[in-house]
Amino acid sequence: MLQISSECAAPDRIILMEKEVYRLPQTHREIQVLSGIAWITLDQQDIILQSSEKASLPPSKNFAVISALNNMPLIMAVWQDKNPVRS
Repeated sequence: MLQISSECAAPDRIILMEKEVYRLPQTHREIQVLSGIAWITLDQQDIILQSSEKASLPPSKNFAVISALNNMPLIMAVWQDKNPVRS
């Protein structure tokens, strides 16, 4: 039987085409690539995620910048931080 936890929110789905860039809101910390390859830059560090890979981003005062690699569309799911840090 399928159970849904009240703590789990449905992810936002983002699609990026070639040469598009997305600034991930600071409240979103979990990313999973559903299709394509993501190039993520946060705090001068780069992360490359391929299809089905997932990453948790550390809290930061900066936005993560995401773009698609290899001239392929990028489809990803992103989840909002359950406990956002207020500054």
